[in-house]
Amino acid sequence: MCGSYVSQNIDSLYSWIKKENSNGWDPYDGLNSSITKSIAPKSLKIIFIQMNKFSPVNLRPILQIKKGLDLKGISIIAQANYRLFKITNDYKYLKELQYLTSIIVSNSLYDKYEFHCWASHYFPYMATDKSEMKEISPDIIGTSQAIIALLNGYELLGEQKLKDVAFNASSSLIEHFVGKNSRGLFLKYTLGENDKIVLNASAQGLEAFSYVLNFNKDNATFNTCEALTEFLMETQNGDGSWIYSIYKNGKTRVQLDFHQGYILDGLLSFIEYSKNEDALNECINAGADYYRKMFQDNGKSFYRYPMRFPVDIHNQAQGIITFCRLNFINQNYQDFAKKIASWTVNNMQDPTGYFYYQKWPFFINKIPYMRWSQAWMLLALSYILEQAEDSDNNEFI
Repeated sequence: MCGSYVSQNIDSLYSWIKKENSNGWDPYDGLNSSITKSIAPKSLKIIFIQMNKFSPVNLRPILQIKKGLDLKGISIIAQANYRLFKITNDYKYLKELQYLTSIIVSNSLYDKYEFHCWASHYFPYMATDKSEMKEISPDIIGTSQAIIALLNGYELLGEQKLKDVAFNASSSLIEHFVGKNSRGLFLKYTLGENDKIVLNASAQGLEAFSYVLNFNKDNATFNTCEALTEFLMETQNGDGSWIYSIYKNGKTRVQLDFHQGYILDGLLSFIEYSKNEDALNECINAGADYYRKMFQDNGKSFYRYPMRFPVDIHNQAQGIITFCRLNFINQNYQDFAKKIASWTVNNMQDPTGYFYYQKWPFFINKIPYMRWSQAWMLLALSYILEQAEDSDNNEFI
């Protein structure tokens, strides 16, 4: 599959997203219905969210769960449009970037919190550990992705407001989301989250702060990045992996999936600024070696390593992105990213353009999730297109 074929896959997906105006369902939107919002016991809420998430039959129309604009998804789609414009110089991507960044700015929670921040989702959510997130609860992930998208927009559009909003959000993350324990400085997932530390939250904040450093190398941002990098290196396991979260009572949660890629991406974003480059390179190399184990040789990911099924589209997309970014370490990683992309397009892209959610041994869950599937795959394919354009050998392996 050559670069022109990648462009066809992107065009097909891009057209599908545009047709939906970036609105969509989400795997975790089970409580976004008048029918289910009345469920009182937390345990029943969790069961219902998980049931709705894994059901191969889309129950949302029956439950009157409407599609929505997911701000984290919008930010990812905006980042993809930024990259696609830089690669192709096609102004439809620049126009879409301008439109999407305006949505991000207009959906800031500034009026409520007096600083720019964003809630990732348009629906209420409860995790399996009973932690809750509401539609108006700002979080580190959504805010970090918004910062990156806004600075992408500022770079190409030159709109000062985009930079001002992004810088305000970045400073506010440092002021309001930073926590500290015996292992170092970290970022809280949400403002009120004091019972656990989610490691990839610090990594995504680190990536956003690294983007800020591209425009303004202020001491507060740089020092925070250095501290977060030290924390992530400190919490890396001996085999190169990271756990998902650490609870206040000392318990930990292990979840080996696309979040490993998030952490590597955060570290990769800061490496050019780090004063401890040798140690950081060693950390990234170990993490990359482990992350490679989480994919089969044909490019098909494990679900949560070592579980083989289902093959999840988010794992596939993140693998493409991270292994493309790891190219500077080893050319083989770029080739492997192409292999992941080839397998994903051939096995999980619908003829209409969108990507399926999960592939099981005997059936495919084809529910078209916007943020989880389409946004991340559009970004992932932009990385593949960039490498195809830059390479003399633009064939997928």
